Amino acid sequence: MIGLYSKIEKWWFAKFPEQIRFVLVGGFNTMAAYVLFVCLNFVFSYHVTLIITYFLAVNLSIFTMRYYVFRSKGNLLGQYSKAGLTYLSMLALNYVFLYITIDGWGQESWLAQAEYTILSTIVLYLMHKKVNFTN
Repeated sequence: MIGLYSKIEKWWFAKFPEQIRFVLVGGFNTMAAYVLFVCLNFVFSYHVTLIITYFLAVNLSIFTMRYYVFRSKGNLLGQYSKAGLTYLSMLALNYVFLYITIDGWGQESWLAQAEYTILSTIVLYLMHKKVNFTN
């Protein structure tokens, strides 16, 4: 089984450049977080839903981005801390964006969150590449 994983891993890193890996892994992480947000939003307000979603999705994202996109071998604790601060900043911006679009403009929460997700993708890539997962 380890041999099969090693072959898949070599193929993954040889076949796809970093930007494509970011889109693929980020797409998976984003979809997982978005589905979780939508499902939890049936039970909780968007305020609570956003916090729960970020707490769960950030950990998935940090580890998958660190290894499967940037192949970082740097200090795990330091990189986790930097990425955590990035995501905390993104959470604050996300909350402000949702407050403006939902409470201010009357937009549906699912649409507002989708818009923010699109807008934040480029910023997140640059932060991971230039700050969080540098070796």
